[in-house]
Amino acid sequence: MKRLTLASLLLSSMLLAGMGNNMPAFGDFDTDGNGEVTQAEFENTQQERIQTKEEAGRMTRNATNAAAFKDIDVNNDGVINAVEFTNHQKVQMQERMNQNSNVRQGQGAGKCGMGQGQGAGMGQGGMGQGQGRNR
Repeated sequence: MKRLTLASLLLSSMLLAGMGNNMPAFGDFDTDGNGEVTQAEFENTQQERIQTKEEAGRMTRNATNAAAFKDIDVNNDGVINAVEFTNHQKVQMQERMNQNSNVRQGQGAGKCGMGQGQGAGMGQGGMGQGQGRNR
């Protein structure tokens, strides 16, 4: 229980700081500082972030899955405010945490390794019950 509370606090602070998984802060998109992000600001900032990563030789995986402006502008007023932006990031971070949790529990494979559960043990018909080790 303490771990969950600590993780929640850490997640919230990372989101507010715009640091979770290299997630940008609202101010990164609000280039004119007026408290709202227009579609032009949003798209320009997305492209600049992708270009910066490419120039640094970093992978731009998930770039094709990047959120669309309309996905974040939930009230459809044509601008993204700080609340809409933060709420979207919280949802994205929670989805990533759930995916990572599934991997650690052995429900998938990835950088985190395989945990106990459905793992790479050979059983009847190929993949079966196995036990992995988190690193």
